[in-house]
Amino acid sequence: MLDVMNSTEYEKVAQQVYQAILATDEVETIEVLHNVQITGRSGVPHQIDVYWRYLNAGVEHQVLVECKYYKSTIDLIHARNLLGLLTDIPNSQGVLLTTMGFQSGVVNLCNFYGISLKRLRDPKGSDWDGFIQKVEIEGIFNRNEYVDFGLKIDGNDEESIATMADGNGVSVSLLDALFQDGTAKPQLAATWLDRNVPFDQNQIGMPLITALTPANTFIVLPSGQRVKILSLHVEYMHSSMTLNFSFDAMDLVKGVFEDFNTKTIDYTLHH
Repeated sequence: MLDVMNSTEYEKVAQQVYQAILATDEVETIEVLHNVQITGRSGVPHQIDVYWRYLNAGVEHQVLVECKYYKSTIDLIHARNLLGLLTDIPNSQGVLLTTMGFQSGVVNLCNFYGISLKRLRDPKGSDWDGFIQKVEIEGIFNRNEYVDFGLKIDGNDEESIATMADGNGVSVSLLDALFQDGTAKPQLAATWLDRNVPFDQNQIGMPLITALTPANTFIVLPSGQRVKILSLHVEYMHSSMTLNFSFDAMDLVKGVFEDFNTKTIDYTLHH
């Protein structure tokens, strides 16, 4: 939702939208301002809700955006007022912006004189026609909870013998340790265990035991030295959790900026 309470807040949101759009345009934006006074050729100052000034091919242009935060369609008087501003302020383009829409006379007059008609409105369900608006996912998250371990080191492995011969006693928490299969990238022991300890959906909640005898797996010590695992006795338990996730694109969109004539959405304003 646009979540605006009055015309001033609506104008400031319109300024934000134009700043976002114009930042991607090929023209060189000089400024996008809210609630400014521009003096026309007549010498009369005019209040402009959103004023955009830019350069294109070295020529300065001005866009005068009149914002109408109304709960009904815009009548002809507002189009005539904007046409008067464009007449008095040279080299300017006009945009009439509102929430609901425009009466037929407004559309005819503005189309004839090249005044753009835009709507900045709340999003609606039909904006996602042809697209996915809502996604609901239900899944099951399975995991192993490790209770205790028994570890045997391969006393015949030359690298392990050299490591232990250094005589540096090292205390390592097994779940926080790094395991390395051969020369592969080291990984946390918990990750390695999840990949190697079997999971049986029919044994959830039951105390379980398994014995692993990896062919070429090492514990990597903080010093970078390694010792080879001969066998690993693991006590563990399966747990399972059902996860529900829902997503509605409507919750992400604050407002929709569209061309009134073509119904083309020029920009979506996100929260």
